[in-house]
Amino acid sequence: MNAPQPRPSDEEWLRADQPGPPLTALLRQRRGLLLGALALALALAVALLAQRPATPTTEAVAGGSPSPSGIPFFGLVPVFAYDADHGEVVLLDFHAQTWLWSNRQWTQAHPPLAPPRRTGAAAAWDPGLHAILLFGGQAVGDGTLLHDTWAWNGSTWREVALGGPAPPPSLMSSMTYDPDLREMVLVASDIHFRAPIQVWVYDGTAWRQRGVSGGPASPVATIGVDPHTRTLLAIAGDCSGFECRSQTWSWDGDAWRQRRPTQEPDFAFHSMALVPDPISGRLLLVTTTSNSLGPAPMQTWSWDGRDWVVLQLIGHPGADLKIVGATGDHGAVFAFEDVSRDFNTPRLNAWEWTGSAWRTIAP
Repeated sequence: MNAPQPRPSDEEWLRADQPGPPLTALLRQRRGLLLGALALALALAVALLAQRPATPTTEAVAGGSPSPSGIPFFGLVPVFAYDADHGEVVLLDFHAQTWLWSNRQWTQAHPPLAPPRRTGAAAAWDPGLHAILLFGGQAVGDGTLLHDTWAWNGSTWREVALGGPAPPPSLMSSMTYDPDLREMVLVASDIHFRAPIQVWVYDGTAWRQRGVSGGPASPVATIGVDPHTRTLLAIAGDCSGFECRSQTWSWDGDAWRQRRPTQEPDFAFHSMALVPDPISGRLLLVTTTSNSLGPAPMQTWSWDGRDWVVLQLIGHPGADLKIVGATGDHGAVFAFEDVSRDFNTPRLNAWEWTGSAWRTIAP
């Protein structure tokens, strides 16, 4: 696991008993179908969740009922972020439960207030606010797209930016803090291929839209700040039919520029995440491989300022995996994988990034 692993070919993921051409050839041509369908699957899954008794989605809720297992259940597209002031990974699940991870164990918090139940929200640490900022997502219950803003201060959630302008509701919003702008940057895109994106910034009090021309079109899966160039890096999907290929873009605060690395990571909608690696000083990316006709482990990539380098596979086929960057004096990158069989038997694996490979730290 310590040595970088080459990017797998189609043949490495195919089993010997799978049907041969022409069916295999046809499926290979459409391997992006699985990724293109993720956005539709998100809406369908939320609809299924709506069949369960749901807390009303228009009002804040209590911080979630106690979990008998003491371990969170990811659910669908959970919110992950790192609280640098308290040294904790914060998870908000679709039950509106808030979980904290530190000292290699999970603890459920019980704040007096929490955002209404949702999936797919954007979240990131805001050092100016000394809080985790959360925006939008899709309501669990009626599937409404949300555009409210919340902040986690280590003990409770509170709604902020009330009464002012806000980014548009979106299924594909991604957020990161820009230390040069000293503002949170949010890119709002859509699951509709080639729809225009919007760039918004939050100054700690209010949102305002930045006027930009050109740049990537929807969908944009993830954004992060490149430590080398101190510019915003975005991974967008260049989609045609059901096939999506990644495009790498950078934004310097004024203009977009398309980067043209020798190889691009596979595009994976909500299954992509960019975080800074404090050890190597590079951006780290995880994404689902599109070279498989079925569930596959996640790929790990590194951005050196000019090109992408594939490093390692991580996780189990079909499991949900999220990474989060720990900022501050003790910077680190953690990965969490949900291998639960059902709601009653949650199980999470955890890794820490060493700068060159993933090291298992739990269970």
